[in-house]
Amino acid sequence: MQSFSFRLSSLTLGLCGVSVLSASHALAAPMHFAIPAGPLNQTVVTFSRQSAQQVALDSSLAAQATSAPVYGTMEPDVALGHLLQGTGLSVDGRQKNMLILRKTPTAPTKAKPHTTSLKKEVNTNEHITVLGRAMRLSPAVVPLDITEPTSRIQSNFINNNIIPLASVDDIIKFQPSIWTQNPNGPGMGKAETMSLRGFQDGQYNMTYDGIPFGDSSDLHHTTSSLFISHFLGEAQIDRGPGTASTIGNATFGGTVGFRSKTPPSRAGVQLYGTYGSFNTRAGGLELDSGKTRFGKAVLDMQHEETDGYLTNSYEKRSNIMFKDEIQLAPDTQLTIQTTYNKEWQYTTQGATLAEYDRSGKNYGLCNDPSRQCYYGYNPSTYTSDFSYIALKTRLNDWLSLQNSVYTTGFEHEYTESTDASETSLAANGVTFYNAAGKKVAKYADDIPGKYADAHFRNYGDTLNLTAKTHYVDVQLGVWADVQKDRRVSYAVDLSKGSIPVPGKTGSAYSYNITDTNTTLQPFLELDIHPMRGMTIKPGIKYSYFHRDYDAALNKSTKKPLDATQTFESWQPSIAINQRILSQWSVYGQVARGFLAPPISVFQVGNVGNVKPETTMNYQVGSVYRDKKWMLAADAYYINFSNYIAAAQINVPSVGNTTTYVNSGGAIYKGLEVEAQYVIGYGLSLYGNYSVNSAKYKHTQVSVASSPNMLASFGLLYENEKGAYFSIIGKYVGKHWGLDSTTNSSGNTQFANQYKIGSNTTADLAMGWRIHNIGSVFREITPSLKIGNLFNNRSVSNFAGNQNYDGTPLYWRNPGRSVFFNLAVTMP
Repeated sequence: MQSFSFRLSSLTLGLCGVSVLSASHALAAPMHFAIPAGPLNQTVVTFSRQSAQQVALDSSLAAQATSAPVYGTMEPDVALGHLLQGTGLSVDGRQKNMLILRKTPTAPTKAKPHTTSLKKEVNTNEHITVLGRAMRLSPAVVPLDITEPTSRIQSNFINNNIIPLASVDDIIKFQPSIWTQNPNGPGMGKAETMSLRGFQDGQYNMTYDGIPFGDSSDLHHTTSSLFISHFLGEAQIDRGPGTASTIGNATFGGTVGFRSKTPPSRAGVQLYGTYGSFNTRAGGLELDSGKTRFGKAVLDMQHEETDGYLTNSYEKRSNIMFKDEIQLAPDTQLTIQTTYNKEWQYTTQGATLAEYDRSGKNYGLCNDPSRQCYYGYNPSTYTSDFSYIALKTRLNDWLSLQNSVYTTGFEHEYTESTDASETSLAANGVTFYNAAGKKVAKYADDIPGKYADAHFRNYGDTLNLTAKTHYVDVQLGVWADVQKDRRVSYAVDLSKGSIPVPGKTGSAYSYNITDTNTTLQPFLELDIHPMRGMTIKPGIKYSYFHRDYDAALNKSTKKPLDATQTFESWQPSIAINQRILSQWSVYGQVARGFLAPPISVFQVGNVGNVKPETTMNYQVGSVYRDKKWMLAADAYYINFSNYIAAAQINVPSVGNTTTYVNSGGAIYKGLEVEAQYVIGYGLSLYGNYSVNSAKYKHTQVSVASSPNMLASFGLLYENEKGAYFSIIGKYVGKHWGLDSTTNSSGNTQFANQYKIGSNTTADLAMGWRIHNIGSVFREITPSLKIGNLFNNRSVSNFAGNQNYDGTPLYWRNPGRSVFFNLAVTMP
């Protein structure tokens, strides 16, 4: 029987973009398919091009089958199911990140078990054709059906290049227009900077399995308290506001989306560990149930400890994840997922240039208890959890439903000195006042500090109904979320066992705040297909955000404040994708963005009628993919109104502090290019380059922490026998630390300060997957990861100003790090 096959060198690049997708749960977003009926050995190639999914099938069966037509917008697994109707074939799980197609069994007892590796199966009489091997190691792929600039980070890249204990910032750092900066080492401690097109953390959306999340104060994310890389299956960066169905509080700046790993179809146990620089050691255990009557479940647990790159910046962290996918019916799946993360660390605040010269480029905290910089005065504990129950079902041939009910929680409890960067003894001193506000004692050598506890919990639901027809698909849904937030802080004398220190108000409290935030986002979106290869997505979303703010003692005014504000906005959008050729598409998008003001504006007094932040986003782009090339380019222009910016001011008897002002607006614009070329023999080149501008309107003042250029470039290799290698560099252009200052009259004015020069770092990764070692071990993978290969420790970002005299603080790149990783999978 004649078989057909594709060699790696003849694969189109359209077959090379790999998403992690199981037969029962798609990680990729819905996309448009236009596949006419025809011989399966041809239409499955078309499917692979349009979906960027790997497929493996028995070529002899494919040559005999005729597929059904597939038209409309749907998830790739759904489209493949329609394509296979009447062929006698079905999806039989995933092996080595490939969708496996086999002959549909006539009875459950005759189903072929997943007990061999794909390599062994290829050597049997089944002539399996693999579609899409190339570039599985790529930092990102760009789908052809997008309506905004998108980069999808594949599971193979995460597995091969990111150490298992790494935080989310380490996963996304090589993407276009992304800048992340972690001074304590790769993926260790929290990222001090996460920027997308110059938008800072809190100005873009972040999701986990499609559910938005973020801190109640300003929507920021403490990266070290979130998910480790070993828990994740895929990440996708959408550099744009999305369409109407894109839910979240700050979608105008883009969406950084993470997907949890899909439980494997085969039962097994994996032990994994890391040991390396900065006395870092970590170990984990993954238990996979395989297919059972109770679904496919995975339990993953990890513990990590490290001294950190910065001096006296010890950290320990424990993480656990459980996920179960239960197939209730052929078209109905229930997913139960929960994570719990706890981290304990000594928190650094940056250092002055003089201190770096005096104590070394890795200075973080000191070990002198007579000074505020003593590490023992600055411990922090972060605790977070994320749980949901999701139902996905097809109600009939044209109507499907997805619904997720979730709860998330976060707590940051800490003690810190008034300024952990301060080394001067002159900055010490604690003064006690009585209930009437009269000074009763002063201890000149004592260490001033504070205790703080901030915690919140969210409860929410996401609902999406999708109706599909030949020419128009309709999405109707809503996101509802309620967040309960509580935060307190009071002054303490760290030299006297952290006892409370009453101030001039007669109370030790600096603030005591409770607030409740309610978000509601209903949306309607259409996918219209007026002609072959064209998709038009008009839609509208209504955003409602209500904040009830109750401060027994407000943060800045030290007075009570009971305030309520409601912010709402209609957000229309329209996007288009036109497939010019099978390998080439163009797209465009116009959308309105909206963001309610952060909690910080309430902390400076009665807010009155504060206007919400709004944007108008415009962007165009194009994607080309063939057997050797992936090329993507786009241009964007964002008009940002009512930009609420942070400004540094000096308050008598308090020192330097942050206030928030309406800057009027800013213009964000830029060009982005992403490319990959397949050399052959497992080698490929990857690179991206972006020119980004973020400036306040009617000025030449740049928004702080927005580099003017960003680029990534690298060489990648992967051998089918198991060896892999990559070296990837990251260039970060010049930027400014601050965009505001205080003039001689004490008024805030916009001006750039603290210029940070450009710098380049590079990471190297290599490893070998050794398969089928004896009867016990299914796979053993030793690997090596070297971060900052050339040991570039230059100043990388501004970190604020010291309280006592306003001296600027900075962060540096962490020095070279070497980590050895080992993963063992049984049986």
